[in-house]
Amino acid sequence: MSRISFVDFQEAPIHANLHREAEPGYRGYFHYHQGIELLYVHEGEGSVVLDQTVYTIEPGTLFLFQPYQLHYVKALTDHSPYTRSILHFEPNAVAGTLQTFGSLAAGLRRIWKDRLTTHVFRGFSSRHPVEPLLLYYSSLLQKAPPEGRHSLHTALLMQLLVFLESEGAYPQDRLPSASRSASHTEAILEWIEQHYHEPFQLEKLASDLHLSKYHVSHLFREETGHTVTDYLLARRVQEACLLLASTDLSIEAVGARVGWPIPSHFSSQFRKWVDSTPSQYRSKQAKLLASRQNMPT
Repeated sequence: MSRISFVDFQEAPIHANLHREAEPGYRGYFHYHQGIELLYVHEGEGSVVLDQTVYTIEPGTLFLFQPYQLHYVKALTDHSPYTRSILHFEPNAVAGTLQTFGSLAAGLRRIWKDRLTTHVFRGFSSRHPVEPLLLYYSSLLQKAPPEGRHSLHTALLMQLLVFLESEGAYPQDRLPSASRSASHTEAILEWIEQHYHEPFQLEKLASDLHLSKYHVSHLFREETGHTVTDYLLARRVQEACLLLASTDLSIEAVGARVGWPIPSHFSSQFRKWVDSTPSQYRSKQAKLLASRQNMPT
């Protein structure tokens, strides 16, 4: 299974899945998208791992994930269904539509290209009528013919961008520091961020954090539902995707830069995660870029 979530933006620059309830026993995985994702939580409990930080899931919260931003959503309880609305959009294509809306166009550029002070907006529903808005558009989209969905998606996105524009920079809301598993998990995530391009040794990670190998593995899996190796590999593939899409580095150089200096090993690991070889991925991204540049504005 591919761990990079490909959305077909050639078919449509905006995709919406509104009021979707996760299957019982929902178990996410570390992944990332080519475009921007807005995730609004209607119901559910759990955690989100993003940028070496663990956040709690609470109803009424909006999460914003930038292009190629590695994240993982874990719903913890079966008694509280995980229901969410998700909007994926290709910012380069949407930017043309927003050109005549000065502040919205500027806001889009910020959430697209800037280093944001926060990706988590708690109490979003208490400040904006987002629940009735999503319910309204969910009803409209169910009745709309295929050719009418793009205009509805665009109108919904513009309204959400208006809400975000009024948010400003809110402090990131982490799990309480008193939670030892959360603080250790974040330390593990930060260690991987600094060392993912090196040969991995669990012993070194544990030693650097003054923990046993057992505690490193146990605490991380307890908090995220996945192994340390899962995250390490996801981080390497994420960086490889960025380098393949945005640089002229050779395939071998990209592999070496992300921790896979043996080309055949890099290719096999990459294919497990992305369902294509590094060369195929680079070619696909080049075609996507060319198609975006040819889109009318």
